[in-house]
Amino acid sequence: MSAATPQKPINGSIHCFFNPEGDHTMSAGHTMGYKMTHDNGFAPNPFHGYLTLATCKPALRRNRGKGEWVAGFASQALCHSAREQGVAIPYMGLIYLMEITEEPIPTGAYFNDTRFAAKKPKPDSPKAIERCGDNIYEPLGDGRFHQLLNDFHFDEPQTPVEHSHMQHDLSGERVLVSSHFWYFGRKCWVPKGGWDRLLGDVHLSEARTFWCPDNFASKVSVQLALDGIRAGILGDPCLWEGDAAGRSGGCQSSC
Repeated sequence: MSAATPQKPINGSIHCFFNPEGDHTMSAGHTMGYKMTHDNGFAPNPFHGYLTLATCKPALRRNRGKGEWVAGFASQALCHSAREQGVAIPYMGLIYLMEITEEPIPTGAYFNDTRFAAKKPKPDSPKAIERCGDNIYEPLGDGRFHQLLNDFHFDEPQTPVEHSHMQHDLSGERVLVSSHFWYFGRKCWVPKGGWDRLLGDVHLSEARTFWCPDNFASKVSVQLALDGIRAGILGDPCLWEGDAAGRSGGCQSSC
């Protein structure tokens, strides 16, 4: 089965399934969706003028390009974790939608790009926005990287390489950058009447990573405009606890 082949279940509804290691020749403008298990301002990081995906989802980061879209939805696990923090979010609520507005940036170049200097984490800061920076891999000039101290993807010295956040993150090779995005966080969005009403007969997949239906981004952006919702940061991350956020709930390499 090809990476974006629609399959028709017995009930007659159409779902699109995605194999992240399969065909990556889909034209620009399509939307890759996935279910988020964590939302703490780290992956993605929507702050300081750009939404960036610099860690987690390595296959997605390797294979998506300028002009394509990425959508993050609330998984059952994220709904449960948020509920434990006193935050109620709907399953498959839209956490963020980003257009990749420039060519993906190699990890080393991202670290040295002055536009993203503010995304280098400050673990001891009292401000959550400074603790959750995703610019954590400093190139050493010989193909190796130094991992900055951070609250989310920090490897202890005894961590086996094969289980390390660093190896997992760096296998993505590139950082996705957007200057055109909606980040809802804990105010995650579901269209009035549900996704089926907006999308029609082609439904969102139950897979963990999947192609969204054709014209997903355009349908969503039009509906958001009709609802008077402008692009940008629209809510705090689901797992923030006020200004004490960022100290717990760090995602694991399964993200």
